[in-house]
Amino acid sequence: MDDRELLDLMRTGDQSALEAVMKKYKRLVEYIVSKMINSESDREETVMDTFYKVWAARDRIDTDKMSLKSFISMTASSCTVDKLRKLTSGEPVDPLEDDLELELDLEDSAARSINLGIIKDIVSSMPSPDREVFIDRYYFELDVKEISRRRGVKEKKIWNILSRGKEKLRKELIKGGVMI
Repeated sequence: MDDRELLDLMRTGDQSALEAVMKKYKRLVEYIVSKMINSESDREETVMDTFYKVWAARDRIDTDKMSLKSFISMTASSCTVDKLRKLTSGEPVDPLEDDLELELDLEDSAARSINLGIIKDIVSSMPSPDREVFIDRYYFELDVKEISRRRGVKEKKIWNILSRGKEKLRKELIKGGVMI
């Protein structure tokens, strides 16, 4: 069966179609997840979360716009980032503020909320893999060399992605953020 047929069966609630999709794409998802998560139990949980989200989104997947394989890959990346965020339960890191060369007000709760909201909106709107690279760098504080290795992308491209993202973020913060 091809992906379109499997997706059609999943839309009817046929769980055997989901099992077939899992069998077909489990190795791909495991590969994506394993690039960033070291713990075996966390990897297994993230793989299962990925397929749960694929099942939950089965009625919204449009194979005319994106292949099922691409959708599953993007979902796996998203679930991996979500899992890492839960594991670290951190806040956006200060080096971003330094890199932007802006003095953001993160002390006052209202100003902090506005500034972090702008950052979240801009990062969320970034296309993949730019969003994931930005999160790796400024949320998980990975260095460019490590991001390059994990993502299989040249360091120069990582620097370019970060530069474009920082410039967009800088403009939006100047436009609507709260500065000290």
